[in-house]
Amino acid sequence: MGISEHMLNGAEAFIESLNEHGVDHLFLNPGIDIVPIQGTIATYWALGKRAPKVVLCTHESVAVAAAHGYAMVSGKPQVVAVFQDVGTLQGGGAIVNLKYGRIPVILCAGRNTTPKRINWLQELSDQRKIVRDYVKWDHELGVNEDVSSVMKQAFAIATTEPCGPVYLSIPPEVMTGKIGEQSVYGPIKSGKTIPSEMDMETLRQAAEILVDSENPLILTAYSGRHPESVGPLVELAEMLGARVLTTDLRMNFPSTHPLCPGIDASRGGDYDHYIEESDVILMIDYDFPGPMEKRVVPRPDAKIIHIDIEPLKRGKPLWSRLPNILIEADSNKVLPALNEIIQRQLTDETGSRFRDRFGQLEAEHRRLRDKRRAVAKKEANQRPISTEWLCHCINEIADEDAVLVHMIPSNAESLSHQIGRTKPGTLFSWGDSAGSMGWPLGASLGAKLAAPVKMVICLIGDGGFIYGCPVATLWAASAYKAPFLTIVFNNQSYNSIKELIRMHYGESSVSGEMGFEVGTDIRMPPDFAMVAKSCGAYGETVDDPSDLLPALRNAVDQVQGGKAAVIDVRIRDR
Repeated sequence: MGISEHMLNGAEAFIESLNEHGVDHLFLNPGIDIVPIQGTIATYWALGKRAPKVVLCTHESVAVAAAHGYAMVSGKPQVVAVFQDVGTLQGGGAIVNLKYGRIPVILCAGRNTTPKRINWLQELSDQRKIVRDYVKWDHELGVNEDVSSVMKQAFAIATTEPCGPVYLSIPPEVMTGKIGEQSVYGPIKSGKTIPSEMDMETLRQAAEILVDSENPLILTAYSGRHPESVGPLVELAEMLGARVLTTDLRMNFPSTHPLCPGIDASRGGDYDHYIEESDVILMIDYDFPGPMEKRVVPRPDAKIIHIDIEPLKRGKPLWSRLPNILIEADSNKVLPALNEIIQRQLTDETGSRFRDRFGQLEAEHRRLRDKRRAVAKKEANQRPISTEWLCHCINEIADEDAVLVHMIPSNAESLSHQIGRTKPGTLFSWGDSAGSMGWPLGASLGAKLAAPVKMVICLIGDGGFIYGCPVATLWAASAYKAPFLTIVFNNQSYNSIKELIRMHYGESSVSGEMGFEVGTDIRMPPDFAMVAKSCGAYGETVDDPSDLLPALRNAVDQVQGGKAAVIDVRIRDR
């Protein structure tokens, strides 16, 4: 028996590691150094051996975004393979989104083999430096390293809370060389718990503060990354009769619940007044939803309780104020324990007080809901189409199981007013205002691959649609039978930038011809419906509000029939 029969090469060890970690899909853009991986997968299939399904993405940013979407929906780490430094650079802003979205993705790239490369400072080039600011760990596989052990470490780091991407550069000699019998380890389970008596005492203190509160407010941004945490959060809010403000990053709390005034939009301020009115603020996995800190601050005597796996937010406390109680732990584990403690502290008197407060907030919720519906219906005939009416119509066609993947920063308030989400895992956004545009297209592709029986709806602006490489994404949706619906909020401008210029330099700086001249208007926009058709998808442009709901219903039928769809909606420029 030849020695080669006792040894795996690097590519085989790589595939075995993916199998052991339960990776079902490999998102890649091919290159010379990816050939050993592709060839090994083909060999495995021919031999009837298990290997991940390859998802060819004809642009690297789509590969990264699709892995992002798949990981969000499935809750499982994903793997991307690209060509060397240039493939890494093509991944671009999509890699930044992994960081701020706290997404576990192992990004693998071949190593540029050009000898003695230097930069303009006459320093040796460092390929890994490209992504070092945006990954939890970067590493280059050496020829004497055990591939399985390195992959084990990569998965462990990526999936340890707070989750995030890691980067591996793999020289060609590692992929093709015989490296010995590999010891393939199983996946690592990680996560913080609250086992100590000291932590439990802190929880008891937090419970006492919440029970004694007259006007508590719960703020959460991404606790819903664990779908099973939604139920305990609802239980907590209902026990206390406390308002819950959620953001549009995840479905953390049902937006239709009587205790939820609404979704705090990425660029909205509708609910800021609740912060300064509350005597106790419980923050659970909370980030400010907008690009800047909230303009309102808690009152000086308000008590703040902060539960978060990364409570200092990279060294920057919220409102530049430390909380009264800080619990650094996985909220998914903390919430059931906190609920149990509060339940033991309840009395007939406090229970009655909390029920009365629940009733008042339920009436408030009903008034807000009716007011928003009235606004949408009042604007139902406006041309160009109102975003309130558009989001109202989207809510009509999106069933409770539909997965919404969105990035519409300048129209986020309309989404928060009109679109209700009630089930865990049905709302996803890019993660942070510092992220990169175009993300929802690739993420929707990944989401559909992860949840093939669900309707996936991508909400995106016109600028974002262009950024998102629609040709590459829609081609993959067709090729891999992963159809989803894209709704383009097309105001024919970079409206977020236009608003900033208008704010600082006056209306005249962006009005009329000036808006085009300074680079905020997209004059004669591309025909997005035609782009969709060129990729085998259904496409339609809508500029009459009376046509909107029929067009959306038809698009849903198209997707259910197996064809991706793009509805280009011409909305008014706010």
